[in-house]
Amino acid sequence: MYPLQHKPYFHIFLIGILLCSTFSILSCKKETAVREDDLLIDIVPLKRPVGATDGPAVSKKIGPAGGTLSSSDGLIQINIPAGALDQETTIAVQPILQTNIAGIGVSYRLSPHDITFKKAVSLTYDWSSVSDKVGLPETLGFAYQQADGIWKYVGASQVDPEEGTLTFETSHFSDWSLMNRLSLSPLEATLEPGQKQTVSALIYTPTKWDDLLTPLTGGGQGPEPGYPVGMPSPLPAKFIDSWELVGPGQLVKADASSVSYQAPAAVNESTDATVSLKLRAPRAGTYLLLSKLHIAGNGWIELSISGGATVKFPASGVSKMGGRYLLSNPENEGGGYFLLAWTGGVGNYRYDLSNTGNHFHFQTDQTTYMSRFFDPAPQALVPSGGQISINAINNKWVEGTFTVTKAGYGPTLEEITTASGRFKARLFEL
Repeated sequence: MYPLQHKPYFHIFLIGILLCSTFSILSCKKETAVREDDLLIDIVPLKRPVGATDGPAVSKKIGPAGGTLSSSDGLIQINIPAGALDQETTIAVQPILQTNIAGIGVSYRLSPHDITFKKAVSLTYDWSSVSDKVGLPETLGFAYQQADGIWKYVGASQVDPEEGTLTFETSHFSDWSLMNRLSLSPLEATLEPGQKQTVSALIYTPTKWDDLLTPLTGGGQGPEPGYPVGMPSPLPAKFIDSWELVGPGQLVKADASSVSYQAPAAVNESTDATVSLKLRAPRAGTYLLLSKLHIAGNGWIELSISGGATVKFPASGVSKMGGRYLLSNPENEGGGYFLLAWTGGVGNYRYDLSNTGNHFHFQTDQTTYMSRFFDPAPQALVPSGGQISINAINNKWVEGTFTVTKAGYGPTLEEITTASGRFKARLFEL
């Protein structure tokens, strides 16, 4: 027999066993740690007020045969199958003010609240009108407000990105909202050249690894799986695969859940950049959260007509000729030719009829809106109400707002509406 120390291959074999055992133990501990960490997202459930009514209610009597009911705006549809009700019941849906901290779009009150259906009722939400606020369809879902005021995220039974609809099956009624469970913040922003912007990945509920994407499989108590909604926390590193930038500028990584974007120092015209986060998810596929960043070379303009949705578009800048200032947009971006003119620095300016005075003008392919209208009483054009407010002029930039009441439009400016907006644009002295 040879002494053990004279057998080097035995030493290597023994060391290999020890190393493999050690690695196995470490590997098991690491896997256990990951699994135990699945619920360690620090989300404190947030009690929220009950939303006030914000539109007309629609009601319908539905009995054992079942039936459907849609909200007054047509965005949410309730489908009650046959056998869900024992007797004829008045079912109602009404829009309410959004109180879900992560909510998007319109919330709805479905009543009666104390009802329990014998078969699952389908709720289908048309989110196509708020698609720009959706972070990722697979993490978009329904939430309802519990009796304690805390919203509970329950996800979706089915998501159709092409149709822009989301469906959930429930056995009860409450106040319901659409929400992004996780998203990048900001989803969209307008920056000046050289400006920095932190983009953060946030999550609004606790989660298990298997429940990151809809549909949910478990968690929480109540009629269906779900998680309480609270103030957002940084998305844990285990869910983050990589950050990427498409467009000008650069990313400076701050930590796993956020990055710092640096806009280019100068741009000839307005341009866009997109920061994307690729998720590490429990099932196969590519899942991207996006933040759209607009770099305004010469500034931006926001405009709303008749109280409608605000449209944001680039500015050509503010041209100063003597004591007169002109703000316009390039190549009719924003849907039409925009012009705002005023006659001084910081201050408020009322509209007038002078060719060299204070004016609002927005011309589309269909019509032209102006800060004047035809008044049938004097049978003459008169200035619109409202004003241009210049709030700041510094470092070659001009900031302001504008409102136009009784803005004239149509061939003879006899029709009236409203216009409002704000702007920030680079100043060019001619």
